[in-house]
Amino acid sequence: MRKARRITAVLLGMAMVAGLTACAGSDEKKDSSAKSNTDEKVTIKLMEWDSGVDNAKTEWEVFLDTFPEYKDKVEIEVITGGSGPIDIMETMRKMAASGEQEEMPDIITCNWAQVPEYYDMGIIRDVTDVYDEHGDEILPGVMSLMKYKDQYMGFPAEVKTKIWAYRKDMFEKAGVDPNECKTVDDLIAAGKKVQEVYPESYIENYTEVAQGYDLYAYFTGNGARLADEEGNYICSSDPGVRDAFEFYEKMRESGVVSTTIQDFSEDWYAALNDGTLCSQVLAGWFTSNHLPNVCPDLAGKWGLALWPEDIAKGSESGAKLMMVNDASPNADLCVEMLTKFCYTEESASALFHSSRGIIPYLKSCAESEEFLVANDYYDVDRMETEFKAMDLLSVYPYTPNSSLEETIIVRYLGEYLSGTMDLDTALKSAEDEMKAQIGNAYE
Repeated sequence: MRKARRITAVLLGMAMVAGLTACAGSDEKKDSSAKSNTDEKVTIKLMEWDSGVDNAKTEWEVFLDTFPEYKDKVEIEVITGGSGPIDIMETMRKMAASGEQEEMPDIITCNWAQVPEYYDMGIIRDVTDVYDEHGDEILPGVMSLMKYKDQYMGFPAEVKTKIWAYRKDMFEKAGVDPNECKTVDDLIAAGKKVQEVYPESYIENYTEVAQGYDLYAYFTGNGARLADEEGNYICSSDPGVRDAFEFYEKMRESGVVSTTIQDFSEDWYAALNDGTLCSQVLAGWFTSNHLPNVCPDLAGKWGLALWPEDIAKGSESGAKLMMVNDASPNADLCVEMLTKFCYTEESASALFHSSRGIIPYLKSCAESEEFLVANDYYDVDRMETEFKAMDLLSVYPYTPNSSLEETIIVRYLGEYLSGTMDLDTALKSAEDEMKAQIGNAYE
């Protein structure tokens, strides 16, 4: 199972031997090089996906301002690895296979879906010692999202809590309290009550081109899994997967969700602003910065709640992690800085009060009046909702083949929603394709 890890270790060993051989040629040259680099800044390359580059730059500027001792010796270079974490995964896979160590970033970002494959590749620094030292200070739900099998894989760039954003003004006029929604039927009933007052509004948008993050967030709330613990694909027999497909169809047939508005389209942004979409049963990443940025004129009109009780547990993709490349010559420095970035009160305060509004992950912050305050945009205690959601955190049981699995299951969900396939056919076809293309989920 760790074959890829062993192969990569060999490649790393070859690269290290080559490096030592090159350095052994001249002590004089080595001394000269050391002197010339004494006053130079160390460049730390952090690989992000496109939409996260600017945010990461802002966050690390805040960090360097908070810890000025690093300003003279470290430069953080945020580079793009593609449009998303799957693109970065592909890039890193190729680099590891070819032994291109010098081209690898020092810090790699990924979603939890990619963690099992990175683990098997064997290129990520084990930071268990950090969690052994600071574990008592960190929120338990966050701790659980940083570990895979026997290794702590990295640090939280963003914990993806399940949060329901809703238009307070519209819900109040319709007499709807989202905190009273316990079931999917309650969610639909809430949507119908809103439509009695606002006939052209919807509480969500689910098109035939489904979003993987929506589907897997639902999976974490009902215990669905595409493969069993032995790696055998069970899409057609798993009750949670079937329930998720039926949920989408039930929501679409109810009329309370838009079936034409696609996430991240111009129509989506327009609908969020004009009230056509009056809520989103989504995630913390949407409510933290995205919504305030795309609907700046609606400050004070949006509220926050947990998902309906029956499906509130879990997360959307677990978390976005920052992981350290174990072969980087700057690995120790990266671990040192990331520990301060994520797990010190100084950093937590600076990042929380910055334009990024980063959620703190320390127990002390969850109990501090500094953080439990009304948010300027929502005019409510955003952190109270976030900390409640963190108590419910769990992650889907991703495998080293999760990227391909997601592509397949989302495609067949689309076939079902479009009416091209009935439910049994769609689930069986997804299972058959996973068996044909992958074989065993863990190999």
